Amino acid sequence: MIAGAPLAADAEFSGLTNDKIARRAEQEFQCGVELRGARDKAIPHFKITLDCYEELRRRGARNPDLYRDLGNASLLADDLPRAVLSYRRGLRQAPTDPDLQAGLTEARARVVYAGAGRFGRPPNDYRPPWLPRLRLEELFAGAAAFYVAGCLCAMRWLMMRRGWALISGIIALLAAATLTTLMIAALRTEHEEREHPLVVLAEDGVQLRKGDGLAYPPRYESPLNKGVEARRLYERGDWSQIELSGGEVGWLRRDWLLGDEP
Repeated sequence: MIAGAPLAADAEFSGLTNDKIARRAEQEFQCGVELRGARDKAIPHFKITLDCYEELRRRGARNPDLYRDLGNASLLADDLPRAVLSYRRGLRQAPTDPDLQAGLTEARARVVYAGAGRFGRPPNDYRPPWLPRLRLEELFAGAAAFYVAGCLCAMRWLMMRRGWALISGIIALLAAATLTTLMIAALRTEHEEREHPLVVLAEDGVQLRKGDGLAYPPRYESPLNKGVEARRLYERGDWSQIELSGGEVGWLRRDWLLGDEP
């Protein structure tokens, strides 16, 4: 059923322009909102909305607005794994978007985490709320600007021996060094995400196993449920080795996972 879904979507939207698909998504979403008092009737409209946005994504639309709308439709259609994945994709492009942040927070709040402690839970964000979340391009531009400003202040100090020029130059160079450090960390994270892409559990009550098969015993007693986030480390046949945010590693069937693929 999962393997056949893209073919079904291609047939349904064949011949439709992107604008027509987008308009249909908006119409179906509005119908779902109007029927939210009758949940069983509303969900099919949200699922059609989800399919429309997925088709636009498959056609190459990749922007924060689309991922926000896709996440919202998935959440309303009770597709928790796709909602988490969509919000995560959007935040990769727009880390400071408040709607994407709120959507991911709401989606994570609906995940049923089994067991005590941090097992299966997303990592804590220790970043201070006042610290901006800058994209790689913004970090590079900021580091370059502060470095140039620092060099100019240093030259002014050498020419005029003014204390303010020396202090300003030191502050600018320190800012450039800080942004460069953050840029290196962002590059490492980007590389890690390419090497070990995000996966989201799409089934409830599954257990990480010690090997790539049901014959292997569970590695941990606590099961994992839909919406749990992890990183894919390795694939072998129909199985994937994943790592949770707490460092726990184990194997799950590939069809139990929703991957961050194109």
